[in-house]
Amino acid sequence: MFRIASPFSAALIAVTLAFAPVALTAVAAEPAAAASAADVTWSVEPAATPEGKRRTFEYTVDPGTQIVDNVVITNRGETAAEFVVYATDAINEFDTGAFGLLKADETPIDAGAWITTADQKLTLQPGTEAVVPFNLLVPSDAAPGDHVAGIVAAVVTQGDQDGAAVTLEQRVGARVYLTVSGIPEAGVDVSGMTSGFGPSFNPFAPGELDLAYTVRNTGNVRLDVNQTVTITGPFGIPLGEYTPDPIEELLPRQSVRVEARIPSIVAVFLAWSNVSLTPGAVGTAGVLTDAAAEATPTLTPTPTETPDTAAVVDDADAIEFVPASASVATLAVSWTLLVLVLLAIAILSLVVRYMSGTRERLYLAIDEAAAAARDEALAEREKAQS
Repeated sequence: MFRIASPFSAALIAVTLAFAPVALTAVAAEPAAAASAADVTWSVEPAATPEGKRRTFEYTVDPGTQIVDNVVITNRGETAAEFVVYATDAINEFDTGAFGLLKADETPIDAGAWITTADQKLTLQPGTEAVVPFNLLVPSDAAPGDHVAGIVAAVVTQGDQDGAAVTLEQRVGARVYLTVSGIPEAGVDVSGMTSGFGPSFNPFAPGELDLAYTVRNTGNVRLDVNQTVTITGPFGIPLGEYTPDPIEELLPRQSVRVEARIPSIVAVFLAWSNVSLTPGAVGTAGVLTDAAAEATPTLTPTPTETPDTAAVVDDADAIEFVPASASVATLAVSWTLLVLVLLAIAILSLVVRYMSGTRERLYLAIDEAAAAARDEALAEREKAQS
């Protein structure tokens, strides 16, 4: 069960938490033997509350609130292992959009920096678990909206690769979703658009269009983003449509690179790629816009246990999801067809030049024959007169 404390008791709780023991279901009788991460299976999950089990940590609070809760780390393998326990910020993987966490050597600057675990290292025997308390202190100037982190238990092993020492860290984490009261903002933008056309070797077959762009969450709430791409030629001629996979749970201030190869695009000299993004609440990926609007969440504060920390949400009854669009043009030319056209033009030019030369020679021969006939007639007339 988690507890929300007032800012006035923050210092006392922090001191208590720093010296709180880690509860174990079984205590190791001797130090654990070194084990590779491949030999260990473990889980990290929120401690159960009177309401039941939780899959993630979820809180809606005011700035300046302090939360005390517990995370359960379980060694489900057959080998004792030492775990490194810490919290860090959540991110979206830039190339895939998948939910991820900062690397261990990167310093968290958001919710991950607000969490302190009672223990940073612990050793668990097979089949045992530890209940680790943690303290989450929301800064008084925390920005409104969603802040996402993860509480991690990692197994770190040393080895060597090609004669060089390497450190391998394998991690399992529990997600922490924290919503700070305030005005929610939801928006996305598109940047870095590039496109290129790859013609088919067959001059009369359509080609492929390669498209890439970056989608960024410019708001302060988590989003699902549905995407559509339309390809048009000169004068708005429709050339094709494409629906990239939706981006699920795009975190605030995170960016994802989208790349697509769109087949069956006819070469018509120029092709415009038009991208439309429709953001919506988490859970609306692949859902029509109307349905996504109906699923728009509300941000409602969780009551605190003390009367001096009343939560205030400014006009958070609904979130306006602002769509975005962008376009880019590229040459869409079938080079083999262009070569054939140029070759046909060259042949036609040669034929025209040959026919023109032949006509000139014919006219010249006719003129010469007429002049010879005229000279001969004059010569015969002069001969007759003499």
